[in-house]
Amino acid sequence: MVLLGALAICAGLGWALRGGFSGQGNGTIVGMDMQGLLFAVISVGAAVWFFGPMFGVAIIVAVVIHEFGHVAAYRVAGHHDARFRLIPLVGGVAISDRLPDSQIKDFFITLMGPAIGIGPMLLAFGMVPYTIHAAPMLTEFLLVFASVTGALNFFNMLPFWPLDGGRMLSVIAGAFWPPLGIILPAVMCGLLVTAAIAMQSLLLFVFAVIGAQGLMRAGEISRMQAPIGKPRAVLALGAYLAVAGTLLFGGLGLLTRFL
Repeated sequence: MVLLGALAICAGLGWALRGGFSGQGNGTIVGMDMQGLLFAVISVGAAVWFFGPMFGVAIIVAVVIHEFGHVAAYRVAGHHDARFRLIPLVGGVAISDRLPDSQIKDFFITLMGPAIGIGPMLLAFGMVPYTIHAAPMLTEFLLVFASVTGALNFFNMLPFWPLDGGRMLSVIAGAFWPPLGIILPAVMCGLLVTAAIAMQSLLLFVFAVIGAQGLMRAGEISRMQAPIGKPRAVLALGAYLAVAGTLLFGGLGLLTRFL
């Protein structure tokens, strides 16, 4: 039943992203020069070194799937120039030469990065009963991949700018009261700074600074886009909660292990 459900979800995601698997940038990976390839090798090597072969490969695959979700969603939204860019230690970044012209398109593009991981995550979980005896090593990788995909994408759904979750909630909040679209992520950024100081975490502090820099342009960008409207914002909130909840279900075991 889990496998059938996973296949159905994969089919649904494929339908939602229909038309997004081709475009001017189709098959093009920006950064495929010697420097880009060297950084890619270092990224993969670092992931394998720090997390072990299975976790390292799972992280790389999960990030690639996540970024391809953004690329495909860009193309569905009419950005046929969207390309997959090689970035060191991150995997790739969906690139288009122009901003989405509406907040609903921006939300869709942002959501599909984490959401596309649900299909492969559930598919991996669904295959486990059929591989557990015949291929124990494959079973272990499937479980690791599913957990990593759920955990990484759930983390990305957290309401902190510039994570996808922070950007989506900014769009949703702004539909009900425009200043709230800036106030909410600013408050979350402040909480992150407080947590960084309390935990004496330089990494969290740097992350908060990056978020603050992004917030400086958030208001300007939102004014350049057609507003999402309250009815669509309610639907968007439901989609956000559904995706975040499903990813939490898949990654909960890994998250509790490290928290």
